[in-house]
Amino acid sequence: MSAQSTTVLVLAGGDSPERDVSLDSARGIAEALRESGYRVLIADPARPEVAPGEDGTEVFRGAAIDAEPPELDDEPFAARAEFARVLTGSRAYGVDVVFNALHGGAGEDGTLQAVMEYLGIPFTGSGALASGVAMDKSLSKRIAAAAGVPVARGERFERSALSSGTLEQTVRETLRLPVVVKPNAQGSSVGLSVVEDFGALDAAAAKAFEVDRAILVEEYIAGREITQACLEGAPDLPLMEIRPKSGLYDYFHKYQKGGSEYLVPAPLEPAVAAAIAHSARATFEALGLAVYARIDLRLDEQGRHFLLEANTLPGMTAASLVPKACAAAGISYAELVDRIVKRSLAR
Repeated sequence: MSAQSTTVLVLAGGDSPERDVSLDSARGIAEALRESGYRVLIADPARPEVAPGEDGTEVFRGAAIDAEPPELDDEPFAARAEFARVLTGSRAYGVDVVFNALHGGAGEDGTLQAVMEYLGIPFTGSGALASGVAMDKSLSKRIAAAAGVPVARGERFERSALSSGTLEQTVRETLRLPVVVKPNAQGSSVGLSVVEDFGALDAAAAKAFEVDRAILVEEYIAGREITQACLEGAPDLPLMEIRPKSGLYDYFHKYQKGGSEYLVPAPLEPAVAAAIAHSARATFEALGLAVYARIDLRLDEQGRHFLLEANTLPGMTAASLVPKACAAAGISYAELVDRIVKRSLAR
């Protein structure tokens, strides 16, 4: 199927805290697809009243990534139900494949993927099961560890652990400070804190529980942030090192211009780079991921690396890491997007 005969429905926005990032990703994806000759429709699952159309002006109106994640409606289910009806009628729009440009929440955790699989709608990226497993940081790390990938020591907690007081007790007994406290199934460092004193633990946990029903507390790995972009059908992409200008590589440093420096290829000893790339590939395969993904790791001062997380729908903004890694390998943004569509349709 040629680009000229293919209609792609790009999903933008959604109802997760990463909504603003998704809108920026989707806008770039839509432009790149049109550049390659595809017919492109755009829809926002959080705004099903805006019918899928080639003119994305209404969907992207006012879209911008602020320094903090947006505050969203706590009851998104009515919009989701209405959007499910939009997907059911996608054939009426001539849709051949859905390009899922959502980040976080139901758009990335396998929920929407399961709906599209049930309806028989082709879509980009990993399937429902792999998406759900990868989004669950605790579960995905256990699976990766079983495949030989190094992971930091950590504990998963439900909200009841905070109210009962067992969270601090368990952390004291099993982990060493400092620790990272983050939502178990969220991206873009939303709700993440580094805790160096037990007095700050409950507040950090409460912050993470604001955006997820479960949290992950794990030992903080001091060192360098390394990421591996994965693209099926392409040679190994170069590793990238991320150096935030100050503090953590958090939401602000990820999406605000000048917040971080990116070194690609990462300045690493060949043996260290090979070991990290091997762990990234092992994680991709162990989790059953498909088409494209990004694997994030930390490298400590002793040259040991540890898996942070696997991203099944990594950012595709101009500042995002997968496009940067591909560009360093000679793959343009438009070619990357085209490859993702064709690889997904070939599954």
